[in-house]
Amino acid sequence: MANRSVIIDALMITISKLVPYVYMLVLAGLFVKGFRVNSFKLRAESFATGVLLVLCLIGSFILGSMFYESRPFVEHPETILILNHAADASFPSDHAVGTMAIACGILFYRWKWGTWMVYGSILVGFSRVFVGNHYPGDILGAFILVWILTAIYNKTIRRGVVRLYRELDTRLMREYVRRFKARRHIA
Repeated sequence: MANRSVIIDALMITISKLVPYVYMLVLAGLFVKGFRVNSFKLRAESFATGVLLVLCLIGSFILGSMFYESRPFVEHPETILILNHAADASFPSDHAVGTMAIACGILFYRWKWGTWMVYGSILVGFSRVFVGNHYPGDILGAFILVWILTAIYNKTIRRGVVRLYRELDTRLMREYVRRFKARRHIA
C-alpha cells in the first residue's frame, strides 16, 4: 500500500514516528497532573504504568533475542518509507510494545483514555507495517506479549509497585510542598 499516495505515506510516517513520543508525554503529563491536583492515585498509577512499560520492553528485548527476524526492507528494499532505520531485529516491534504497554497501563485506571490509546497503538502497529519496518506478525507478537505481561503484572505485582511508590511519593510530596511554600514566601 505504500508509495501510492504522498499524503497517506506522510501520515503513516508521522504516526509511526511521533505517536510513541506522544504516549510518553501523556504518561508523564498524568504523573505531573497528579502533583498539581494532589492525587496520589494518579501519581501512583502513572508510576505503575511506567514500571509496566519497562517490564514489557525488557520482555520484548528477551523475545527479540530468542527469535531473530530481519526487517522487511532488508529483503524487500522497495517497501521502506523511513530510510534511516537500522537493519536490526524486526520481532517484536518495540514501538507497538511501548504504545500498547502505556495504553494498557492507563486503561487500568482511566478506561476512556486507555481505550482510545489502545486504538492509537493499533494504528501505530499498522503504520509500522505500512512504512516497511515490520511484518504483521511482529506487531501481533508485540501486542500478545504486552497483553500477557499486563495480565501477569496486574495480578501479581502492581499493588506492590503502588505500595513501594507510596514511600517514594511521601518524600517527593514533602519536597514539593516545601518548595511551593518557599516560592510563596518569596512572592
